[in-house]
Amino acid sequence: MKKYIILLSLLFVTMHSFSQDGEDDDKLGVNKTNFIHNYINFGFMMPIGEEEGAAILYGKSHTFTYGIRYRYRVVDFFAFGLGLNYTNQVWHNKQIASKAIPDNTLYDKEKFFTNNLGSDVFIRFTTGNDDNTLGNYIDIGAYGEWVYSNSRELTINSDDPDNSLAYEYYNVTFKNLNYFQKINYGLITRIAYGKYVLFAKYRMSDMFTDDFKELITPVEFPRVIVGFEIGLHK
Repeated sequence: MKKYIILLSLLFVTMHSFSQDGEDDDKLGVNKTNFIHNYINFGFMMPIGEEEGAAILYGKSHTFTYGIRYRYRVVDFFAFGLGLNYTNQVWHNKQIASKAIPDNTLYDKEKFFTNNLGSDVFIRFTTGNDDNTLGNYIDIGAYGEWVYSNSRELTINSDDPDNSLAYEYYNVTFKNLNYFQKINYGLITRIAYGKYVLFAKYRMSDMFTDDFKELITPVEFPRVIVGFEIGLHK
């Protein structure tokens, strides 16, 4: 329920941004001094810096983000800004002998979910902008996020699905896992052609607590996420 309240709050706060493209204010608009817009993006965890025991299913492990972004243009080619966003992350844990997070027990399926409220700051270098578009640009910045909820879901298939009293499979969900850090932070970059954006994030912080890393395993989930973003503006 909490994640839906936060997402609805973001939607409410950003409703005004849809109308900015038609503003008469000479300092407010898509290619004026100030601009606010919302966006969605989809990202995938990448096998860069993966350590043994932290293997995940790439292509399935993904993120979804909805956010708002403010940009202040200093000159035609340079701007800076900040953003606020909600992100849902899904990690599909690979069931292999070297599995170590959070233990070495193998299941038919195992997933981790986190819901995050985040912010980022950035500087922007722009080329090819005109009166009606953001132009092409490169962002370089840093982000931080609060992991306000997390869970682990296990799927266990039946050994005898044809038994009339049996089951095909069942799911078990564990919530509020105490071995996840509450704060994540790292670096982010974006390359944009108008409202279409490629982005990459590098998580500098550890996902798991020091106690977990000391008692269970020092490995981490992969730190790099690469994806595609669409700006919800002209």
